[in-house]
Formats: sequence, structure tokens, C-alpha cells
Amino acid sequence: MNAETNTRHEPRIRFADLAEETTGFGEIEYRTFRDLLLRPRAVLITYLERGPTGGGHYARPFGFYLALCGVLMFYMFLLGGLKGVIEMQPADRLDRWIALSGKSREMFIDDADGWMGLVAVPLMSLFYAGFGMPLIRWWSGLDWRRSMRSTLVLLCAWTVPILFLGPLPMVKGFEIAGSIVMYGLLIVAFMRMGRGIWYERMAAGFGKAVIFLVAMGLAASISMTPVFAIGVMGAIHGN
Repeated sequence: MNAETNTRHEPRIRFADLAEETTGFGEIEYRTFRDLLLRPRAVLITYLERGPTGGGHYARPFGFYLALCGVLMFYMFLLGGLKGVIEMQPADRLDRWIALSGKSREMFIDDADGWMGLVAVPLMSLFYAGFGMPLIRWWSGLDWRRSMRSTLVLLCAWTVPILFLGPLPMVKGFEIAGSIVMYGLLIVAFMRMGRGIWYERMAAGFGKAVIFLVAMGLAASISMTPVFAIGVMGAIHGN
């Protein structure tokens, strides 16, 4: 029976091994992605009870979250990256930066966009986790390690369904609708995962979800300051 089962699953195992070798996304990552989408609460409980890899069953949440955000950055790259953040600066300020860099306008903006794209995912991820973890710890009573782990798992569960939207939320004309859907998915993930952990009653849970959503909005806004500064400084002083 074991030999027959192994033979039946051998093509899937080979495909998983190939995917892991070429993209770094193997069977463990697939299982993490699937279960976060279908049963996020069970995933969270596994992480809490069995450690940062769920007893070897799941990917480490921080690394997995970085990978998910990397996909979102790829979507943004397809639509021109973060150039719009640079181009919306006041003309006199932008001209001053360009003059300091000694580059053409187009080259300066491309360089700034490259630097911002390089640091945006890790910096913004740290800000999201840093703003969210104190709230989760306060509401759940977990120790700081499991609070951080829970926050990262929640962020993963939020991001997984966003990937199915593709770059649509970033397309001009869809920004408002896209933001509503994205932040709505955060509330859904918060409510699906947290009952009995960081909330008991639905009304209280929804209120906490809104507070968490506001915290993530603040984290996103504040984190763009160092991302933008690194982009400008890199474009000015980089080759």
C-alpha cells in the first residue's frame, strides 16, 4: 500500500521539488499558501502550538510574508513601480535633487525607483509587524514571541487572497475600489483567525479589526518616509 501511494504521489513530489529548486516555492510553501486561504485559524493555532514552522508543517511566517509582498511588488513593477511617488514631488524640489545627482531627469527617477523597490518590501513589512504586534499582544495576552508570530501569520493570511487580484488595485481608476477590497480582506482575515485568541464577541472583534486596520494604514504611510529617503539619497549619490 505504501509503495502504491508513493508511486501515485511521485509526479507531484517531482513537480514540488522542481518548483522549489527554480522558484524557492515548494511543497511546504504551497501548503502554507493553501491553508492560509482555506483554514487560516487552524494554521495560526498550529504555529502557536508547534513553533515558528508549525512543527515543520509550514513555512516560517516572516520569510513567507516577504515572498508574498515580493509578488505584490512585481505587480507594481508591471505598472511602472514607484516612479509616481517621485514624479509627484514639487518641481523645484525634484529639479534640485536632479541637479545634485548630475543625472538626467529620466535616469534620476529610474534610479530612485530602483532603490525604493529594493527596500520597500523589507522596510514596510517591519513597520506592519511593529505596529501590529503590540495590539495583538495586548488583546491576546500571548508572550511577545508568539504575538509577533501571530501578527506575521495574520499579515500572511491578509496578503494571500490579495494576490488573486493581480495588479488591479494599483491600476489608475481602480485605486479606491482596490483599497476597499484590500482592507476589507484584512478585516475578514482578522475575524476568521482571531476568535478566542484576540477577541471573544463579534462586535468587539470587528472594533479591534478596524483599529488594527488603522494601525496598518499608519504603518504604510510612515514606512514610506524612509523608503522615499533611501530612494532619493541612492539616486543622488549612487553611480
